[in-house]
Amino acid sequence: MKTLPFLRRLALFLLIPIAALLAILFRADGSTDEYYLRFTTPPATSLVLGTSRAAQGIQPHVLDSVLAEAGIHVKTMNYAFAMGLSPYGPTYLNSIRKKLDPAAKDGVFVLAVDPWSLSATRVRGRIEFDESSNFLAKMDLVNMHPNIEYLLTVYPKPLLGILVPDPRANDKRLLLHEDGWLEVSVPMDPASVAHRRTEKLAEYRNERLPNAVPSNARIGALLMTIDLLKPHGRVLLVRLPVSDAMLEMENELMPHFNRLIDLIARHEQVDQLDLSANGDAWTYTDLHHLYTADGARVTAMIARKLGESSSGDRGVVGH
Repeated sequence: MKTLPFLRRLALFLLIPIAALLAILFRADGSTDEYYLRFTTPPATSLVLGTSRAAQGIQPHVLDSVLAEAGIHVKTMNYAFAMGLSPYGPTYLNSIRKKLDPAAKDGVFVLAVDPWSLSATRVRGRIEFDESSNFLAKMDLVNMHPNIEYLLTVYPKPLLGILVPDPRANDKRLLLHEDGWLEVSVPMDPASVAHRRTEKLAEYRNERLPNAVPSNARIGALLMTIDLLKPHGRVLLVRLPVSDAMLEMENELMPHFNRLIDLIARHEQVDQLDLSANGDAWTYTDLHHLYTADGARVTAMIARKLGESSSGDRGVVGH
């Protein structure tokens, strides 16, 4: 009979960490980090794809609202990540397959394209695909809430910090919305913007550009991504605005990029939208990430372009 109190105490001892773990799992939200929520939503019927430019610059709630005014009702998920995570390639394509609802019909798919997302990295003379070893390549479960796999195997900080955040370490600059849009709130005074712009310019000019190599493998993966999505709705290739300084570097990396995208769009019979002209007319948080207000304006332009194509055959639209 003495074992019964012991078992009760043991059960209570086990319940405490289990309860704490459950509390952590359900407490994780858009402030946890800049990726988690994208892996907690149901399979997507409409998607925004690309790197951090698309993650920050294309706002699904604006896209869906403008499309609704045109009689097109969709629920879009921003499934764009970052340059080191989601350039076009096998890793990203496999993750998109997992996120896409196989039963999706009449969706919209916005694919942000730029020379960096179609380039590989040269390291000591070898061409490497940086994302092949990152967590996006390893994540099996991308539609689970709460996403235990992500929190236990990917999340880099102590889980207890989700339940009891340290106010000294709380970074409120990044907020990931449930639709996948990453809202970035940083000081936008001229001095702060100039500092971030200078840092980003040095990074790209001195580190990224000398080691970037246009990749046929990435171009092939983009084609495969388009082919995956076309049966499920309208596909639009978008070149987002960037500052003139960034555009100059991109023209050095791939001088005929616009021609390439035009050939891809014609071959795949999908639409395209080039917003790279007059880049300095837009506001950026740094060298190439759109500020919130201008991101909303750009998103509305993308939605109107998609609306224009809605009267044509699905997946076959003009330029």
